[in-house]
Amino acid sequence: MEDFEEIFNQFKALRMESIGNLVIYNSKEYKRLSQESDRLFMELCEYVKPEGMVLFLDYCNVITLLQGTAESVMYEQGFRDGFSLIKLMFTSSNT
Repeated sequence: MEDFEEIFNQFKALRMESIGNLVIYNSKEYKRLSQESDRLFMELCEYVKPEGMVLFLDYCNVITLLQGTAESVMYEQGFRDGFSLIKLMFTSSNT
C-alpha cells in the first residue's frame, strides 16, 4: 500500500504541475492576480522593518505551503469523487 501511495503522490504532483503549466498560468485572471500579489508584496516589504522581514517571509512561506496542501487535498478528493462516479455509473448500468 505504501508503494501505491508513493506512486499516486508522484502522479498527483506531476498532474498538478501539468495543469498549472497548461491551464492556470495561461489564465488572464491568474496573471492579473499574480501581478497584483507581487505588487502588494513589494509594497508590504517597504513597510516591514528589517528585523521583522524574516518573520514576514516565514509567514509568506507558510501561507504558500498551506495553499499547496489545500490544493493537493482537493485534487485527491476530486480523484476519489471521479472514481466513485465511474463505479456508480458502471454499477447502475449493470442492473
